[in-house]
Amino acid sequence: MKQLIIRIRAIVFLNMLVLIIGMLSLSLDLNGQNQNDYLKSHFGKLNKSQIIDSLLNLSQNHVEDNPDTAIFMAGIALDLAKTSKNAETVALANRRIAEGHFYKNDFQEAIDFYLEAANAEFRQKKDSTYFYGECLSEIAYCYQELGIYDKSLELFKGALSIFNRLGNNEDISNMLSNIGTNYYFRSQFDKAIEYYEESLKMDRQRSDSSAIAISMNNIGMVYSRWGKHLKALEFYNEALNYTSSEARKAIRLSNVGMSWYHLKDYDKALEFLNKALAIDTKYHQDIKVGIRKNEIATVLSAIGKYEEAISLNNEALAIFREKEVRDSQIITLSELGDIYRKKGMIKEAEACFLESSQIAKENNSLHHLSRNYKNLCEIAEEKSDYKTALEYFRLYSQVHDSVFNIEKHKQIARFEILYEIAKKEKENQVLIHDNELKQKRQRLAVAFIAGLLLAIVLISRLYKIKAKNLKQSQLLLKQEHELTRMEIDKKEVENRVLEDRVFAEKQINRLQAEKYQAEIDHKNAELAGSTICLVSKNEILGEIREKLKSKHKDETIHEVVQFINANTDINQDWHKFKVTFENVHPGFFDRLHNNFPQLTENDIRTSAYLRINLSSREIAGLMNVTLDATNKSRQRLRKKLDLKPEADLTDFLKSI
Repeated sequence: MKQLIIRIRAIVFLNMLVLIIGMLSLSLDLNGQNQNDYLKSHFGKLNKSQIIDSLLNLSQNHVEDNPDTAIFMAGIALDLAKTSKNAETVALANRRIAEGHFYKNDFQEAIDFYLEAANAEFRQKKDSTYFYGECLSEIAYCYQELGIYDKSLELFKGALSIFNRLGNNEDISNMLSNIGTNYYFRSQFDKAIEYYEESLKMDRQRSDSSAIAISMNNIGMVYSRWGKHLKALEFYNEALNYTSSEARKAIRLSNVGMSWYHLKDYDKALEFLNKALAIDTKYHQDIKVGIRKNEIATVLSAIGKYEEAISLNNEALAIFREKEVRDSQIITLSELGDIYRKKGMIKEAEACFLESSQIAKENNSLHHLSRNYKNLCEIAEEKSDYKTALEYFRLYSQVHDSVFNIEKHKQIARFEILYEIAKKEKENQVLIHDNELKQKRQRLAVAFIAGLLLAIVLISRLYKIKAKNLKQSQLLLKQEHELTRMEIDKKEVENRVLEDRVFAEKQINRLQAEKYQAEIDHKNAELAGSTICLVSKNEILGEIREKLKSKHKDETIHEVVQFINANTDINQDWHKFKVTFENVHPGFFDRLHNNFPQLTENDIRTSAYLRINLSSREIAGLMNVTLDATNKSRQRLRKKLDLKPEADLTDFLKSI
């Protein structure tokens, strides 16, 4: 079975390789053929539309695990779509490029391409569509990731308005939840609750129990952060009732238990935390077992049962050391130090804080390092060792200043982004205004010509009617006495009609000549544009031809192949790693897929790297992405695994 899968993957890989080589050759156009002939010679029966569709599908498949490749393929598709003047495909290609930049954490670049996609869609449909609403939502999420919450909120509400008009209930619920999260990040808890409750109402209407449980948990987290633990407890309990998976119930039980802890009902807190511990123990969730013991120790410490708390924390610490969960080791050692200080065991407390500081320093956990230095400073001061206390206070100040500088740099970056956004929006408004004026002038010109033609027709018709009436009056007055004169008058009338007809025909001919001249001018403008494009193309081809003359053709092809190999080595390394990993941790991927079928290939790859305790920087190097992209992937993975904020992601993965 494995051999069959490997063969299938090899075939897919070769097809992709051929397609990419074909597209690169197409862009070079080495033989000087026109585009249609070149497509036929390289892709057989595939037409341009099929090639574009294939590239966009490949881009979508690669966007999470290899965003650079996704951007490259979507870029080729965009160039081809522009030549075919297919606005819908242009919009989709821009969106695929934006998604690639999003997964690289290049949020500003992503915003620019999402805007291009939205504008292309709007120009084509002349209305806000589902596609347009999705683009607005994705732009809003980018702004939220940049910390620009006001702009993010404005766009989320715009997308909500579109989905309300289209009547898509699931997307309406998601937008309400996104708006609630926006207010949560801004600590506007009352507004966050309002939108989360609207989302919950729609989840109930759709009878989506999983979504209901998530919304309930979100509301509970807001109330808990707000300090309203009794209200949070109400929603945590209901979320527990809607949770069908026993393994996930442990997390809900833990939420309930910690709410009772904050309410100082320690007996109930211990009751629910022990239930959660029993479930995690049953399913051999070792890391979660350590976390539960740590939580129970916190409650025991609050009621003065220090010996039991120390024992449980030591058991949790042993688990975290065995599983190499460094963050949890730092926290547990600090908590042990606090308990030892309460018991007056200063030497043991100092040892815990020192070990916690060392691990925090190695792990670059500045917040925990600062806290440990402060505790060590206080212990030295209590021992009247003021020299040591001064040294620890100096270290504490340095770490604290580092945290402050990081936040300061982030704030400056946000201001720079806001400045660039404001500048671009101003430029866009000018362009929109110019386009509106141009369209208005065109409409006025059309209306003027139509009015002029209508006036000419009406005047001609009225003149004919008047001449006819005059003729009838003359006939009535002179029918008996002026038959000869009537003939003369008749000829005069005919001459007048003929003159009028000649005049009307001259006017019509003049208007037709003006229209014909306008069409000629328009075609000349198009021809000039086409000629300029052709000249530009010939210049580019000339430059490429000159560069090719400077090298041998085989060498050029070799460089292209090296470029392709450089982009495909990552997948080959992953396959080798996956085989070795499965030998060391058999069944890990199967268990991960069975427990969390919603995970993507990129999520599974990140999970495997975290499982062997690789740092974010090492993972970024392996996956050929930025450190920010890796951190973003970790956050999305935590959300899909439904982990609590204080839960450690690496610890959880090692427990699977």
